Amino acid sequence: MSNRKLPKPPIVPEEVEYYYVDGFCGAGGVTEGVENATNENGNRIAVVGVGINHDNGAIESHARNHPETTHFIEDIRDSSLPERVLAVIKEGRKLYPNAKIVFQASLECTNFSNAKGGKPRDPDSRMLADFMEMYLIVIMPDYFTIENVREFMSWGPLDENGKPVSRKKGSDYVRWYQSIEAMGYRYDARLCNVADYGANTSRTRLFGIFAKGNLPIAWPEPTHAKDPSKVGMFGKQLEKWRPIRECLQLEDKGRTIFRNPPLSDKTYERIFEGLIRHVGGGRREFLTKYFSGPGMTFSADQPAASITTVDHQALVSVLPFMTQVFGANSKGHNTYPSDRPARTITTQDGHAMVTPEPFAMTYNSGSPENRVKSMDEPAQTLMTENTIALVS
Repeated sequence: MSNRKLPKPPIVPEEVEYYYVDGFCGAGGVTEGVENATNENGNRIAVVGVGINHDNGAIESHARNHPETTHFIEDIRDSSLPERVLAVIKEGRKLYPNAKIVFQASLECTNFSNAKGGKPRDPDSRMLADFMEMYLIVIMPDYFTIENVREFMSWGPLDENGKPVSRKKGSDYVRWYQSIEAMGYRYDARLCNVADYGANTSRTRLFGIFAKGNLPIAWPEPTHAKDPSKVGMFGKQLEKWRPIRECLQLEDKGRTIFRNPPLSDKTYERIFEGLIRHVGGGRREFLTKYFSGPGMTFSADQPAASITTVDHQALVSVLPFMTQVFGANSKGHNTYPSDRPARTITTQDGHAMVTPEPFAMTYNSGSPENRVKSMDEPAQTLMTENTIALVS
């Protein structure tokens, strides 16, 4: 991962209002957001002073992008870690005397998410949230903020097979946040879709804020909407969701689908479904996902879906090709690129040029009819695995 490319806003230490501890840092997305927050003077109002993760790769990535942050390659459950973090915070207070302390925890979500399917949950992973209290006791932050999948609100006990007990869903979540409220914090939480705030990806997550005493809790107003005709708060007109098209290099056409060895039958099915769903509607591109469930295609004029570490999304941009009207009907054998010689020309009109629009395809997941999207829609969730491809 390269160092940050865009310059950060200027920083005046006395104007810094928040000093962050990122309890589960990674590539640095949280830090980028925090450190791009500015006041009316255009100066930064927040810094991330501490980053914690047990994974060497995560820390290496964050350190390369944010070398000014103090990093700990530690298990968040290490009982000695809060005191060491506190020592760094004390030094940070000297640099930023007016800053409030914020402890941010993007808790591990795999064993809460519905994406886990019917597989057993890891009880140790689900209990990480309980270890946050030891940081609150030692650090005593002004704010404690969390981000997780919405299913975190259903946190409850597991049965002997590692499956959630339906009648007790949410009981551990309520117990958890009430125990933190008992420490003198007020709690508020919301489900927010980042596409509603101008991101090119559509991703709904749970955001929670614990504020000490009477400190204010504020939420941003949405700036965008899936339906641009909807009116925002106080009569403010919202903008349309920003499309993934803005982030794509559409001039890069990638590899042709007419290749040896040929694509799998399932891949051809997904591409065909995308052509019907999006190109037939007059669009040139769409995206497709693989390695996931339904909803595998979406327009390039939509926000992207979650971006993960697995390469599971592909942009589909469709170029003109030839098809034999009365030829073979098996898995693309009656089609060929327009830059190849024509097949036998007969007296019967048996050839046609097809000039469709590009689309995006999700691969390795779900039913074909849900795997393609037009380039005029936002992308689906973009994950760390590449599961969306451009078909062009």
